[in-house]
Amino acid sequence: AGKRDATPPVVTYSGNLGSYGVDQTISIACSTTDATSGILSHSCAPVQGPAYAFNVGSNTRSASALDHAGNVGSGSTSFTVVLTTANLCSLTRIFSTSASVAGSMCTKLENAQRATARGDLKARAGMINAFMEEVKAQTGKALTAAQAQVLTRLAQQL
Repeated sequence: AGKRDATPPVVTYSGNLGSYGVDQTISIACSTTDATSGILSHSCAPVQGPAYAFNVGSNTRSASALDHAGNVGSGSTSFTVVLTTANLCSLTRIFSTSASVAGSMCTKLENAQRATARGDLKARAGMINAFMEEVKAQTGKALTAAQAQVLTRLAQQL
């Protein structure tokens, strides 16, 4: 007769930096351990991909594991995706096949940031709209349609 297993399995997330700019990549590992009867099944999956593919703001992922004795354990991890004019500019530079187009778009974002600093919300909105118009004009040129969609979605959340 084996010893009784009353200990739930452990679900662990590792590699979480806590905060990611939209221009960064998220790579968080998930692992399960059970010292007694072993893992029967689990929902543990890595959290990975470009940060822009996740929600801006707080994100939480969780998983559970079941051991051979019927015990369930769970774990979770949370991280924040941060959107600023600076990291949106950085993402634009990553996406764009043209350095000069990216430079022009980044100037609009920098001007939007300057307008924000002065409290000129009308100028800020105008610069963000000008950025989105340039994204639209560069779709299929310096940007793919998918990239343009990402940049527009993020610009709308600035």
